[in-house]
Amino acid sequence: MSNTQDRRSFLAGVLASPWLAGAFRKSASAEEIRQRPTLDIHAHLFGLGDADTGCRISEAITDGKAFRILMEALYLRVPGMTVDERYEEVLVGQVKGSGLTKAAVLGQDAVYDRHGKVDWDRTSFYVPNDYIFIVAARHSEIMIPCPSINPNRADAIEELVRCREKGARLLKIHPPTQGVDVADLKHTKFFRCCSELDMIVLVHTGHEHSAPVIDKNLAAPHRLELALEQGCTVVACHAGTGWISDSPDQLPEFVSLLKRYPKLWGDTAVLGTAQRVRDVERLLENKELVCSRLLHGSDFPFPAAPGAFAARIGEAAANHIAAEANFLKRDFDLKEALGIGRVSAERGYELVLGGSTVRCSATSSAPAINPCGIILGRRSKRRNR
Repeated sequence: MSNTQDRRSFLAGVLASPWLAGAFRKSASAEEIRQRPTLDIHAHLFGLGDADTGCRISEAITDGKAFRILMEALYLRVPGMTVDERYEEVLVGQVKGSGLTKAAVLGQDAVYDRHGKVDWDRTSFYVPNDYIFIVAARHSEIMIPCPSINPNRADAIEELVRCREKGARLLKIHPPTQGVDVADLKHTKFFRCCSELDMIVLVHTGHEHSAPVIDKNLAAPHRLELALEQGCTVVACHAGTGWISDSPDQLPEFVSLLKRYPKLWGDTAVLGTAQRVRDVERLLENKELVCSRLLHGSDFPFPAAPGAFAARIGEAAANHIAAEANFLKRDFDLKEALGIGRVSAERGYELVLGGSTVRCSATSSAPAINPCGIILGRRSKRRNR
């Protein structure tokens, strides 16, 4: 994997590679380090569908206590606005006040039957890709689109190509809630195309507690091997973590895979919550391997619980961070206190965006690409990872 990066935006006139050192590389000043761009790779967009967004949420979620608490905590019901409009407004404010450069806003595809047709009865929540692109385009200075594509859908490869044409550089799959086995050999071509199109694949791993689960075993990290073997850059969302009460323990699988696959990463989404303290401690035990392969993610709108980490970061620091009203900043500050904050956010920005500027829009204007990633008339330019 090449880590070559264009650093002209924050190291005046210097082009360098992380492999270079000594006389071949200038030391970054404190100001230059501070200005390096950062990314939250895991922030959710959602809606009730009350503003013609196409979003859906099942009663199994909306009737839950956690949903009601979030609605109140984020003040999502205000006069004159739909929940969908208000959530977008809140998310924009949160990103702008977080201290992060950008956030990847995630979609959520539906469940599909064995014929590749959508199964709304088993779909617990849905955020369409078109809505993701619309919102990201409206706020392109602080957001990038992360569409969601369930490989079970009949037009999965066509949707992959469409999303790439529209400017997406990453996509999300949520196996336990979407009912998809990413290890199924029938998805080989899909992941090969992801590799050819240079699309980073985010896959939920570890135990899910915020939405109805079809099969918890579908979140096992070892199922990522098919995608990795096709050459994909894969982000294991939540790094295979869970609660102490969860079984089986999936975190060791994630760590084992890191040793064998250099294009595998983990994100820190939801790791700031009280129930994940044990697994965070286990991840931090291996700084050389694990911490160097983590990317910052918040899992917004779910808030961090700094008090749960007081034993590690100190009670005063925990109380100070907990007083932060901005959920994204609170989570980022906690990760920084744990030693996996800014560096992982910078790493995520470089992995996804590199030194270039991504342009995405609600409508496609890019040349046509075939399912194997070749732009008609010329070879597609692929960044090596």
